[in-house]
Amino acid sequence: MRITHLFNIALGTLCFSATAFTWSHSRQESRDSLSTRKIETRQAPGVVATSNFLRRAFQASAVVGNWIYIDGGEFSFMNNGTPHYQYSNTLLSIDLSRNWTNASVIMQSTTKPSGLPSLDNPSLWYHEEEDILYTGFTGWNSSFGDQPALPPLSLWSFKPDGSGSGAFHEVINSSSSVWGSLIRPSSPLMAYGADHAWVLGGSALGCDLGFTLPVIAGMVQFDMKSLSFTNSSASTYNASSGLYKGAMQYVPTFGPEGLFIAMGGASHVNPVNTQFIDFGTVSIFDPAKQEWFNQTTTGSQPTARIDFCTAGINSTNGTYEIFVYAGWAQNLGSAAVQYDTINILTLPAFHWISVPYAPQNPRHGLTCNAVGGSQILTIGGVDSNSKLTTGNYGGLVLSTFDSAPDPFAQGLAIFDMTTLSFADQYTAGASAYEQSGPIKDFYSEYQQSSNAQNLTAGVASLLQVRHFTNTSATAPTGTSTSFPNSNNSTGSPSKPSAASSPPSYAGAIAASVVTGGGLLLTALVATLIHRRKREKAQESPRSAANFRGEQPYASRPEAYGLHEMHGDGRPKELDEVGLHEMNEGGLQEMHEEGLQEMNEEGLQEMDEYRRSELPVSPLPAGL
Repeated sequence: MRITHLFNIALGTLCFSATAFTWSHSRQESRDSLSTRKIETRQAPGVVATSNFLRRAFQASAVVGNWIYIDGGEFSFMNNGTPHYQYSNTLLSIDLSRNWTNASVIMQSTTKPSGLPSLDNPSLWYHEEEDILYTGFTGWNSSFGDQPALPPLSLWSFKPDGSGSGAFHEVINSSSSVWGSLIRPSSPLMAYGADHAWVLGGSALGCDLGFTLPVIAGMVQFDMKSLSFTNSSASTYNASSGLYKGAMQYVPTFGPEGLFIAMGGASHVNPVNTQFIDFGTVSIFDPAKQEWFNQTTTGSQPTARIDFCTAGINSTNGTYEIFVYAGWAQNLGSAAVQYDTINILTLPAFHWISVPYAPQNPRHGLTCNAVGGSQILTIGGVDSNSKLTTGNYGGLVLSTFDSAPDPFAQGLAIFDMTTLSFADQYTAGASAYEQSGPIKDFYSEYQQSSNAQNLTAGVASLLQVRHFTNTSATAPTGTSTSFPNSNNSTGSPSKPSAASSPPSYAGAIAASVVTGGGLLLTALVATLIHRRKREKAQESPRSAANFRGEQPYASRPEAYGLHEMHGDGRPKELDEVGLHEMNEGGLQEMHEEGLQEMNEEGLQEMDEYRRSELPVSPLPAGL
């Protein structure tokens, strides 16, 4: 069975459209179908005992200091043997400063003031400089409970108190002229970073079966300092028709002001055809210049889907990994199991890694957050493998909430990005994230592969500006916090720090934008030095820090690129010379920097080896 899960209509019922079967319906019929099972009028605390909990979904979540806040969405629970359903009208929080399991976790609940809407897929944006959360702009009213028609637009702030609670304030009321040119979007792609939040696409109106779902084209910027909204265009890979139910991931570690990466979702939804977005291309937004770039990806990409979650985390090796989990393609029942997958997009290579994982608990409508170290917290998700796959659409909705209790207690699970495994326990103060084995293996070969050539010039240039704070040449040091990890519509991304040097993979990135004789000469020098250092390394004893008798990954020669022209093995960072200087100065820069290095070390190495012994095979592909 295939259905299109659209969004809630103004009367509060979920809007579905059928693509594989047809049924008659009316709005009153949908209300009646939902009332056949117990739907509470209100549930003030929004917290359910683990033994009674069934499902939670369509919420927003954000990390603020030592707390994660959960807002909006819906949940279900058992009471006297009967399933109950409710929208969440309180703000929940979990303490991240102490260890807990998903069965023993304590959730706090903060009551919302009158007038503050409780919506599905709401906005929840954190401004670190002022330590304030903003909510109220995006979302749609729930089909559960006693919610009235969708409330008018308004914006609210929440000032955390450091103890899991805080105070709400209305900062832009519904009568403000600000809202004259804006529409509240449902299920847009959104993310926030530094001083701004960005909202891409989303649906604009309620719907009935038989009508095409209107999807918004363009983007809205929210300035968290001035409290102002601005409409702008969005030249993404499908800008002509907008986006819906995908993800936008903030990456604070690259670019002058970080990067926003849009992926997945759908661009057109109607009862006959839904146009899903392929993960083989992602769109990258540079907030500094407000420019979009389309970038192809390599590797084992996820199949096209909607309602999945993402979270991002930077490694000690100068890479940034984006976790992509779950989702669906409008299929309920056994057909949805195939979407219970985990894929990781690693930057700067824009390469997908597929995590070995047996699909068995498909879900959609969840959120994910980086919560310290290598830990990703997944929250909620309805049961895509529901018992009902045909019938009245109101019954189908309820079936995703009550077919089976979530196998993750309270809907919470911890995914470890290093071990690539799920756990039921969160560990406070975890050490910095180290790359997993598959990602280490990939980058050990990346320098010599054709993948190093696949970056567009604009993207490659942005990747030269870096803001990593916990990188190490041999082993992780210090303790990771929620910064600068980030999440799609949630998380705690901080302002990018002063630009740091490119990672050891910068040589491969530079190779994708440097052309002609300059690249050939640089490649020859790098190849020569690389060969000499490899032989010297083989002659010296291995360090005691080696893992399993191998060289530490960050010190392996093959992990480095064209920047290995320094005699001490210290990476020669390309942004110190500047790719733009290579383009403008060309051979002059090569003379001032590159040829000087050849005189100091390169020509000496040539004397030792003789030019006739220069290896040819390691040259970058495509020359």
